[in-house]
Amino acid sequence: MTRFRNILLSVLTLSVFGLLAAACNNASTGEPSVQPSVEISQSAESKESAAPSAEQTRTVHDAVGDVVIPANPERIVAPYVEDALVSLGITPTMQWSLGSYVQDYLQPYLKDVPFLDFTDGPNLEALLAADPDLIVLYTTNLAKDGGYEQFSKIAPTYAFEDATVSWKDTLNTLGDIVGKQKEADAAIQAYEDKLTEAKAALKPYTEGKTFAVIRIKPKEFLLMDGTYYSGPVLYQDLGLKPHPLIKELSWDYNYPFSLELLPDLDADYIFLLVQGETARDKANELQNSSLWQDLPAVKNNHVFEVDISYWMAAGAIAHSKKVDDVVRLITQQ
Repeated sequence: MTRFRNILLSVLTLSVFGLLAAACNNASTGEPSVQPSVEISQSAESKESAAPSAEQTRTVHDAVGDVVIPANPERIVAPYVEDALVSLGITPTMQWSLGSYVQDYLQPYLKDVPFLDFTDGPNLEALLAADPDLIVLYTTNLAKDGGYEQFSKIAPTYAFEDATVSWKDTLNTLGDIVGKQKEADAAIQAYEDKLTEAKAALKPYTEGKTFAVIRIKPKEFLLMDGTYYSGPVLYQDLGLKPHPLIKELSWDYNYPFSLELLPDLDADYIFLLVQGETARDKANELQNSSLWQDLPAVKNNHVFEVDISYWMAAGAIAHSKKVDDVVRLITQQ
């Protein structure tokens, strides 16, 4: 790949063309969001001369089509899929960031890994300098409007439709790609074993109870449903019962709601996700409301603020930490 990088650098043409179409989950969610902000041009001749031999590659099918990837990739950049790589025992070459915002829960595993900043679109100059031999896109939103071609000029690129929907499928896919299926199986089994213990511990406290997750952004409150991140863990894996208001209101993975709806949210337990210090004023507005103070969960001290860095993430590590939080917070009342 060093030869590939040198050739690519010799023909690199940069032209800033601004921010392209935003993905469904953008900077407001703390997820990778936009297309590359720098255009990369490379001659077909130089790309062909840099290509590895057939014996060193394999063809796989991703959400975009067939892609030729290294048979044994070693320098992998997978923004917002680092949870899966770490679960497989792999340290990525770069890690996702949004300015100073990073995936805090993964930093013990990634403390020396440089950041790939997505503030104004992925920093392709930094990505190029990192010399990856495989790039993994967590969503096809990053592949739209020429994005896939831009990434592919740097290194072979594998695109998921949406890697956050089923972390197990994502882990199995990556395990196959990097030759670590045993590690993928072990991580999934460890999570299943944790669930068995957690459900037994929670049953005396949660049977017949209802739950809700509120995400607080700087300018709005969102009621999370069961589609992404926290929902699958609480309502599917742990078998907890979502409050009826969640199903009535949620049309996507979260639903904006106003303080006037609070009297209807009489869930037994509520988890709060405060999206950074910029959302703290909004959180105070909620918690200082008389409507909030009248909620059963508030009166019974059944409201818990949790770490948004992994409650708004998907993967074996993130989901395991959610399970640990739920068991600890509910059983130690």
